[in-house]
Amino acid sequence: MPIKKVKYPVSMGKVKSINTTESPSRIENKSKSEEVFDLDLYPFKLKEQDLLVWDDQREKYIQVSKAVKINSITRCIETRDIEVELVFWAFDRFETVVISRGDLSKRELKKLASKGLDVLQDKQASAVATFLNKQEKTITPTNVHKGMGWDFQGGQLVYKHYELIAHPSYSTKSKYIGDYDIEPRGDYYDYLNLLAREVMGKPALQLMLCVAMSSLIIGMLNRTNLLNLDTLLVHIYGASTTGKTTAAMLGVSAAGAPTAGGLLQSYNGTRNAIAKKLVGNYGVPIVLDESTMNLMDMQNFSSFIYEIAQNTEKTRLTKESELKDSQSWSTTIISTGESSILAKSNKNEGLRVRLFEFSLDKWTKDGKNAENLKKGILNSYGHIAPKIAKKMLELGPEKVAFMLEDNKMDLLKRLPESKFKDRIATKLALVITGAELIELTLEFELEGEEIIEMLIDQELKAMSDREMAPKFYRELKQHIIRFKRNFKINKEPVATQQEIWGKIETSSNQTQCYILPVIFDQIARDYGYSDSKVLIDALKRDGLILHDKNKNQKRKFIFSKGEIDQREELLGQSGYPPKGDYTYCICYEGNILEDSF
Repeated sequence: MPIKKVKYPVSMGKVKSINTTESPSRIENKSKSEEVFDLDLYPFKLKEQDLLVWDDQREKYIQVSKAVKINSITRCIETRDIEVELVFWAFDRFETVVISRGDLSKRELKKLASKGLDVLQDKQASAVATFLNKQEKTITPTNVHKGMGWDFQGGQLVYKHYELIAHPSYSTKSKYIGDYDIEPRGDYYDYLNLLAREVMGKPALQLMLCVAMSSLIIGMLNRTNLLNLDTLLVHIYGASTTGKTTAAMLGVSAAGAPTAGGLLQSYNGTRNAIAKKLVGNYGVPIVLDESTMNLMDMQNFSSFIYEIAQNTEKTRLTKESELKDSQSWSTTIISTGESSILAKSNKNEGLRVRLFEFSLDKWTKDGKNAENLKKGILNSYGHIAPKIAKKMLELGPEKVAFMLEDNKMDLLKRLPESKFKDRIATKLALVITGAELIELTLEFELEGEEIIEMLIDQELKAMSDREMAPKFYRELKQHIIRFKRNFKINKEPVATQQEIWGKIETSSNQTQCYILPVIFDQIARDYGYSDSKVLIDALKRDGLILHDKNKNQKRKFIFSKGEIDQREELLGQSGYPPKGDYTYCICYEGNILEDSF
């Protein structure tokens, strides 16, 4: 069953084959030592390794300095900054530097003497500055961009990939010069043939392609302000032989190089460094590989997940103690690791609606499938995302938003009931809409029903862990049973040397556990819940606590008058409370201690 009805699905036989005997067009690359420098720009002339100027008195050209010229000028379409690439002879070879256009002055050029530019004398620096100023007027700047994904340029929506993908009416051209290798490699039809051979019939691999392409939807709808969507975080984990990294590489190969220099990034870095790599990305998927390499503790890792999902880096101060402008992104991140990220993070509910985890025994069919897939995507990549972006421009943002909403409505009918159902449906609909766009663009028919079932199965597994109050409620019950010696039970005495945490009162049909707040807070932290107030509010909403009117707590006499010293040591409060101490009273059905003696 396809995601949506696509009239002309492509079969293996319909994918165009590439003639491997054809020779690609040749590009001649000259070494720096072979670079042609000769240039006439009266009164200056470049001749081999020298810059010359015409001398009217001597009626001949005389040397000013060693050779220097502008190789290219670029204009960044995001910032409008203009940079100049200089090439110059430095003693025994040509050197290349990129400088701001503002550095073409005599004063700034002299700073390049340390790089070998022949401008030590003021006369030389002045002449070189005059020559370069004259030469730059003969060069048309080349437009470049450093960001990726959706943006507005000249009032038009564009997709910034290796080249700009835009409406035909937008004539500006631009090349990507950022940090990621996203230049398409190999042949588009080779890539389609690879999908037909190695991915069709394998829903798990198709799922990763759909997850990756959801990045374009998130970026477009955020940048056009039609919706406010979190960055989608999907973590796949398991043993090293399951093919999870190969599956993740397949996903990002649709947009760029699935390598360390491309869209396959490492967890090996600080949270700030990792977040910095995402800045300016509005629709190109990224892989963060091997989460076990990161040494962040539970609290920092949890905070990191929130930061990434919320599309904005952590607020920081300048050296002058002023707030820096926070930079942003909105995309999809595929994370891999040998173990669960959620197991390493705190157990707040918000975390579990921002990160989705999948653990499969096998992502690839077998070793041969994994080998063929990896070899294929390393030889051909970066073709699909630009084509899907072009299709999305044809459809328009409103139509894409409608597709997302339509898929969300379908999912709401199938997902199990929970208080997060609407939010989960939106996130899963991003993946289904990614699948729909793949079908519309490539005319492939995916295993749509199987992909949807995988998403719903994942949600069923995650529900029990995501619901914070029921999960903690179960954990607390086992904790109380384990440490029952620390509680006064009914009217039974406790050992004098035992620290008192509260009181338990049991009957045949109910157990009431009165826990001192300081102890409750510590138990919550030990189990990975960072905010005990949020936890208590959730338990109260579910009717699991007994409390005084208009409060979350209930007074109870825990300490006797002979236990004043122990109370003061535990609570830091002197004296004896005439109305008892405030406690959190957690209620359980039946006598939870009856089988624990």
